[in-house]
Amino acid sequence: MTTQKLHEIYKNAKTTCFNNKVLTENVLVFIFCFAVIFGAAFALFDTYNYDVVANPDIKTYLGLANFDFDQSPIRKYRVIVPFIASGVNFILSPVFVLLKPQSFPGPDFSLCMSFLIVNTSLMSIFGTIIFRLCKSYGVTTVSAIVGVLSVLTCRWTSYMAGIPLVDSLYLVIIALTLLGIKTKQNTLITIAIFVGPWAKESFIFIAPLIFFYANINRYKQLLLFAFSFLIVFSFRYYYDISNQILVNESLSKDIAHVGQIIISLKRLFSFHGIYEMFSIVGFWGFLFVFIKNKNIRTVLRSNTPIYIYIFLFIVLIHALLSTELARMFYIATPIIAVWIAIIFNEITQLKQYQYLIKHS
Repeated sequence: MTTQKLHEIYKNAKTTCFNNKVLTENVLVFIFCFAVIFGAAFALFDTYNYDVVANPDIKTYLGLANFDFDQSPIRKYRVIVPFIASGVNFILSPVFVLLKPQSFPGPDFSLCMSFLIVNTSLMSIFGTIIFRLCKSYGVTTVSAIVGVLSVLTCRWTSYMAGIPLVDSLYLVIIALTLLGIKTKQNTLITIAIFVGPWAKESFIFIAPLIFFYANINRYKQLLLFAFSFLIVFSFRYYYDISNQILVNESLSKDIAHVGQIIISLKRLFSFHGIYEMFSIVGFWGFLFVFIKNKNIRTVLRSNTPIYIYIFLFIVLIHALLSTELARMFYIATPIIAVWIAIIFNEITQLKQYQYLIKHS
């Protein structure tokens, strides 16, 4: 056996071991995320008032899960999460019916429980992707976990997981996009291109970020986006025609969101706006006081390329087009998690360095 052949065998074995290690690590992180999220999400699920007037999103997604397509012209196309929840409900409803408490405030315990399981799973995937994103910046596993915890302990995480909503899938797409750009993994970008438009219409703002900063050839990207658009447009067209709905009704409603920008700006630059910003990461934000350290500032700056600032501007657009500022700014949490992970990593390394100097 030649030396070259031995080298190839060693290289393949090393790659396989690394892939197995990463897979095992991802599974463990997913379980960790699920365990952290589920308790708070279940508490919200069990006590939420399910007021469909105050939160009409709930009515839409429960309706879609029951295959009632006469829903909001803005939200009616976001069918993936409701359909998956409907499938879970079809399989597990006999069990859920037995578990149903007398005091449940929602309209359908079994279906709402199905949404809880689906959304908690998706938010756990979101947390796992954030972990991988943090690790891609070279921080330790402990620092990456700290970054993930800054997201998992946010009040909006339990909100996305515990209530019949579909934001969880869009958050997964956002995290996949950021990880795909950072690590140049074209498979992740391709998934984002094809699933993103189904998750939320505002993916249209993420598309330019992918086009200019993903590693995929731009001509190939144009073909992927065109194919994705064709699939989505065909579904929407058939959806509207079969339900006798005006085809352009959804588009006109989406454009009407522009009128909310002034309202959102007023809320942003007010005490309520400050409160909403604080609600995103809470006391984790106090770690940012360490940027007074020049070394930490330098490391943060060197690990924040231009596309991150563009992404944050895109998040601002999301927020301004919606009056729910904190819920939209939550989209930025993958980057906030990375910054917190980097800061924590630098603090621990600085402490270790000081300890070594002191005891040398």
